[in-house]
Amino acid sequence: MEVLENVPLSSLTTIKVGGVARYYGQPSTLEELKYLLDFAKDKDIPLFILGGGSNTVFGDFEGLVINMKGFTGMHVESLGETYKVTAFAGTPLKEIIKLALRKNLEGIYRLAGFPATVGGAVSMNAGAFSVEIRDFLEEVEFLSWNGETVRAKAEELRFGYRISPFPEIGVVLRCTFKLRRSDKDVTEEYRGIVMKRKKSQPINLPTCGSTFKNPYPFYAGELLEKVKLKGERFGGVAFSEKHANFLVNLGWGKTADVKKALREAKRRVFEEFGIRLQEEVRIVESGGSYGGTFL
Repeated sequence: MEVLENVPLSSLTTIKVGGVARYYGQPSTLEELKYLLDFAKDKDIPLFILGGGSNTVFGDFEGLVINMKGFTGMHVESLGETYKVTAFAGTPLKEIIKLALRKNLEGIYRLAGFPATVGGAVSMNAGAFSVEIRDFLEEVEFLSWNGETVRAKAEELRFGYRISPFPEIGVVLRCTFKLRRSDKDVTEEYRGIVMKRKKSQPINLPTCGSTFKNPYPFYAGELLEKVKLKGERFGGVAFSEKHANFLVNLGWGKTADVKKALREAKRRVFEEFGIRLQEEVRIVESGGSYGGTFL
């Protein structure tokens, strides 16, 4: 397969901020994915596995970005009052949400609004409105870093608040979910969630989603608002007027602007409350904290 060079990355993220990747590949088969892993090994460079780009901000990356959006497809099996859904990693999460609404299935519809792929949602253990994607996960098939295809039950994997064992142990290939039929109409609650997101989140601007994890028992958005960051601009990005924990791109945002905003937010919150905020958004650049997986 073709490996592209010097590829701009901003269009691949939901906040539309980014630098350039030295190498870029978009596999659609297992063989192509293995080729890309071998490519990174041969060149001794880091790599980054990209899903929907909803919690990612790129700088310049002197490695290989692997975009998994070519791994799509979904199989649905009816088992009476439950449905078994197997989806490839690049499948948009919204496709499972649509199925849940059509079949009146419990819970997973609360993740509506996440512009994520299935693999990305599992890798970050996406959660909202009192559910996490692991609550519905039955099995994950992944490619380990030594090239072995592995199937693991969800209970065998370590999930936590916005964390999973991926990509540390390998690349998610496909996931199987077990979804139960609800005894009530889920549509009303779904519509309420969508309306709440529209009212409280800046869905009309490019954003990376939640910027910081909630430091239990506090909410990051409330802390950021208390230190007067709501609406504050840093170059071409700003903390949203609607929700302080959402960074938005005003149209000319740069990676440096995002980094400055993150530093200032962490400084103010720590000085005011003694709380160290942890990023939910990932800054991916050469030499950065999320500088890729080294093979």
